[in-house]
Amino acid sequence: MSDEDKVCCICNQHKKFLARVNTGKKLYCMQCQAKITKEYGSDYWKPCSFGEFLESASSLHKHKDDGPPSMYKNIRRILREAKEDEENKS
Repeated sequence: MSDEDKVCCICNQHKKFLARVNTGKKLYCMQCQAKITKEYGSDYWKPCSFGEFLESASSLHKHKDDGPPSMYKNIRRILREAKEDEENKS
């Protein structure tokens, strides 16, 4: 993601620190996140599971496939292998 793409979806300003809340696709600056949470409460944000978080976090680093595996990919692989082992035992 280039610097031109890093724009808050609420205030449309280029900010240094932007984040995706849970597994969402939109970027929010800290000020807009705080305003939304204050106005609507924490129930506004879509809840996500740990697995969804890992999927989302690993998708952020897909362009780095040439380098060593990321921590997220390793955790996903371990969880997938554990799930397959559990299914094979059944």
